[in-house]
Amino acid sequence: MSNNKLLIINGSGLSDLSNCDETAYDDLTLDIVQQKCSETCESFSLEMDFRQNDDEAELLSVLIEDIDNFDAFIINPAGHSHASSVDLDMYSAVINKITNQSKPVVEVRIENIFKQGNKNSKPLQGPESGVGFVGGLGMYSYVLAIKAINKKLSNN
Repeated sequence: MSNNKLLIINGSGLSDLSNCDETAYDDLTLDIVQQKCSETCESFSLEMDFRQNDDEAELLSVLIEDIDNFDAFIINPAGHSHASSVDLDMYSAVINKITNQSKPVVEVRIENIFKQGNKNSKPLQGPESGVGFVGGLGMYSYVLAIKAINKKLSNN
């Protein structure tokens, strides 16, 4: 395994952000998010693999298959709350497998999932999981997650 290799994986709903009614999205596209992540990773000398998949089973399968190939993970399980259909038990099992290897994991959300009226009002992982969470800041949720991952990897 290399040093400082980061997998950023994006779940359902992120392939098309245009149908979201949140103002935080503005003209945001997944390509713009990927470019900003690439620039941020490059500034920290992090190797990044950026992926998106609308199929929940494939998303989890990729995580399981790539656990040993990466030093850290950023996961956005859904582009927006109404697209989220992640199997919580399976998701938790995969994340626990990663965190048991002492690898940093940060869940990101572009939107503010704590906003009143949002049907998905909590992160997928609880505070006891060891998973970080950044949300509600548009693409800058990713930037902050990358900065936190870099800090954690630098301290190991």
